[in-house]
Amino acid sequence: MNILLLGKGGQVGWELQRSLSILGQVTALDFDSQDHCGDFANPEGVRDTVRQLRPDVIVNAAA
Repeated sequence: MNILLLGKGGQVGWELQRSLSILGQVTALDFDSQDHCGDFANPEGVRDTVRQLRPDVIVNAAA
């Protein structure tokens, strides 16, 4: 399973990153991620990231 986790820098995001890793491949992003856009201030960038990664599940832990 391909999982996209947004908000990896917070306490919830950090725990989810560990917990979700047993379910499949986790791509964890934050507002300052370099490889892909995880910044909700840039909705087009987030849209492009989702289209590029094609996750099965998106988990939003961003506050």
